[in-house]
Amino acid sequence: MQRPSHPLELQPQDLRRRTNSASLGFQTTRDLPAPEGMVGQDRALEAIDFALEIQDSRYNLFVAGPPGSGRLTAVTTAVERIARQRRAPQDWCYVYSFEQPEEPRVIPLPPGKGREFARDIDAFIDNARREMRRAFSSDSTRQKRDTLLKDLEEERKTIIASVKRDGRTLGFLLEFGPSSVAIQPARPASGERDDGEQDTLVPLTDDDFQRLSPQEREALESRRRSVEGMLDQAAPQLHALDEEENKRLRTLERETAEATVQPLADELAGRYAVSADALDFIRLLARDVIAQSEILRTGDDPVGADSAVTSSAAPDEWLSAPGGPSALTTLLHRYRVNVICAHREDDHAPVVHEINPTRANLVGWQEFGTHEGRPFTDHMMIKPGALHRANGGFLVLQANDLLRAPNAWDALKRVLRFETISLDGGEPQGPVGASQRPEPIPAAVRVALIGDRGMYFGLAEADPEFRQLFKVRADFDVEMPRNAATEQTYARYAGNVARTTGGAPLSAEAVALLIEEGSRWIERQDRLATLFGELRELTVEACYRARRAKSEITTGEHMRQAIEARERRLSILADKDEQEIEEGRTFIQTEGAVVGQVNALTVASSGDYSFSKPTRITVRTAPGQVGVIDVEREVALGGSFHSKGVLILSGYLRGRYAQEFPLSLSASLAFEQTYGGVDGDSASSSELYALLSSLSGVPIKQNLAVTGSVNQLGEIQPVGSVTEKVEGFFTVCQKRGLRDDQGVIIPRASITSLMLRDDVIEAVRAGKFHIYAIATVDEGIELLTGIPAGQPDKNGRYLEGTINARVLRTLRTYSERMRAYYGANGR
Repeated sequence: MQRPSHPLELQPQDLRRRTNSASLGFQTTRDLPAPEGMVGQDRALEAIDFALEIQDSRYNLFVAGPPGSGRLTAVTTAVERIARQRRAPQDWCYVYSFEQPEEPRVIPLPPGKGREFARDIDAFIDNARREMRRAFSSDSTRQKRDTLLKDLEEERKTIIASVKRDGRTLGFLLEFGPSSVAIQPARPASGERDDGEQDTLVPLTDDDFQRLSPQEREALESRRRSVEGMLDQAAPQLHALDEEENKRLRTLERETAEATVQPLADELAGRYAVSADALDFIRLLARDVIAQSEILRTGDDPVGADSAVTSSAAPDEWLSAPGGPSALTTLLHRYRVNVICAHREDDHAPVVHEINPTRANLVGWQEFGTHEGRPFTDHMMIKPGALHRANGGFLVLQANDLLRAPNAWDALKRVLRFETISLDGGEPQGPVGASQRPEPIPAAVRVALIGDRGMYFGLAEADPEFRQLFKVRADFDVEMPRNAATEQTYARYAGNVARTTGGAPLSAEAVALLIEEGSRWIERQDRLATLFGELRELTVEACYRARRAKSEITTGEHMRQAIEARERRLSILADKDEQEIEEGRTFIQTEGAVVGQVNALTVASSGDYSFSKPTRITVRTAPGQVGVIDVEREVALGGSFHSKGVLILSGYLRGRYAQEFPLSLSASLAFEQTYGGVDGDSASSSELYALLSSLSGVPIKQNLAVTGSVNQLGEIQPVGSVTEKVEGFFTVCQKRGLRDDQGVIIPRASITSLMLRDDVIEAVRAGKFHIYAIATVDEGIELLTGIPAGQPDKNGRYLEGTINARVLRTLRTYSERMRAYYGANGR
């Protein structure tokens, strides 16, 4: 059948920009190289490089763009490239604070030295204990001890002998123990000695005591008191000797321990002379080891563990011994080094991706244990966060994840503002009685926050400090020009996806369809989508279908199947809407003509899928003063953009028809059978056509559907989702049986947005469906009614019978009626 010709009708070649597979320059993607860099995002890449390379801590980066646009890949590539050019940062360790135990100290060390320092400290403690045992058990130390105490022992023996002698004189035997003196009544042994001296005294038995007379017992008690008096007189001398002995032993122990430990400490300090903090810790550690030498050399090693390893896995592990930890175990734990952040000497600056950026995962946390029902923590229970690991390098975060975590944004902001990482945020954390405030670690980390533009502007509005901390925004576009270079990028990218996923290489025809689909996604014939995530998914599915078919090449047919399958998976809601129309529950006419009624094309969305939803718009008009009533707005279903479009209609009517009389109109405008929100102005031209139809009394053809916004001058403006809208009405008509007169009217400025399906294009080619592109309201109303719109003459009059003449006559009549009404009622 010969297609009817109309000057506003589009031809099949206008409806989709094809890609000639022969022009791509390859048979398959097998030998195509991987794409070099990222195409179409020059501005974003420049911003990323600037933010990451500038030496200013406030120039953190916010990467704005939709998921799948390559934003994460671009940031990762950039930070890894720049990180490789920078040396590894310092290692950081927490150690016990001998001066302020509740405030663990932090020690910076050159890269690669952190774990080495921890091992060296463990080895130092082991060596110190071993050498002190050896030194204190040596003959020379015993000789020093004996020599040091010899005079004191002689003096003690003299004092004790004198007291014993005086006690014997009074009839008592004295036995000196370690901490007490036994006073025993005695009597002379029977007989006399040859030298004339008194016999040896023997202890008084109970029988002997019972035979004593009361007077003898009283005399015995009196002599005992005298002996006790002598002991009281001798006690200060003996105590002084004990004190002097202890003093000399402590001095000897300290000197021996110092002579043993200090050379080891000096040797250790020599290896860490580059760090003043490490040297200070070694000095204090050596002093404490010397002071605790008796426990360290005499205590038993922890059962089943190396003496230098007492707790690194669980907070309660070293507390679990029966009766609690020994003094030795406590000391060994105190001396351990907690390596918070360690690198190799040949490392580069770190790059950290934190996928769960809670407050604790960012700034670290403290573990807590219990001992005998009481909470406990120490420097070994400090755990690092992502900011510790990224310190001196780069931290990449997803903004959405960060903002969902309680207090995470404030914690990150505090680190960036003060350039320190503090676990407690300035306040002690943890149970009462177990809190500690670790020394903050200086922070030098560059943060890349990935989100969308809405998040960026939301943060900027909610937090005045946001722009001060994130001074650079890298905007990722969703589209790029469609030219030979970008088409080659698609080909290389798809080929690389197939290669890396084990799929069959793509034919040139498959790539051509992929390129056309990229234009469909962005709704532009001259542009390609930069949604490389979507591109990858479609390529993987096409390769899957090739593998199922046992094909060595992913052909155009496999790509076509993948596209159709993807559409089918996502279109369940669209199918239900079409079913409602087909079964007559949603009123849409595709034939006949009705006054004040037009088929508008709207778009609904279900998450990641949007589809056209043909909708009936009706208008009823009468004389009045309220103007155009937007029913959707009156019931709070209309959005601001839709309301703006309706208000523009009144401006158009006034400007075109109400120059010689006041506009006296009451019109109600409604989207029929819509129960959700209505927004956007893409149906404003449809609303105007229904309004003009109602005012002129001329019916509108229901075999046509309309999309396009209108301005007050009557110009038809471009709208979005034109491809989906055309295909939506085509599907309705197709299911009812295509006729020769059905079609869609779109803005002329939207022609380049068309990337229609093949079945729509074939129907247009066969004259079964028509697509018209217009630039003005007059062109549209002529197509919809079959009657000329009419142009004003030099006096502003329209030719009788035209649409504009009829509208003008009706509006003039409304004005006269209202004037007469108000005059009759004295208004």
